[in-house]
Amino acid sequence: MLDIEAILQQFELIEQKVEHVVQARKQLQKENEDLNNRLGQLENLIQEKAEAEKKHEELTALVRRKIDSLIGRLEGIAEE
Repeated sequence: MLDIEAILQQFELIEQKVEHVVQARKQLQKENEDLNNRLGQLENLIQEKAEAEKKHEELTALVRRKIDSLIGRLEGIAEE
């Protein structure tokens, strides 16, 4: 005949393992959520940096045009 106590112990072990899996899943879901949030933050930072670099490049191009224009004017004065 089956030993009821042994069967109950097996069920208890299974319950403990299931509980461990449930807890591990919850922890992994939390870590995944945290990582997704961090990824979103990093993507925003990358976007902000790209926008700042674009503005810097535009400003640099504007300054170069202004300097070239001033040099052209000075060269024109020097030739007169």
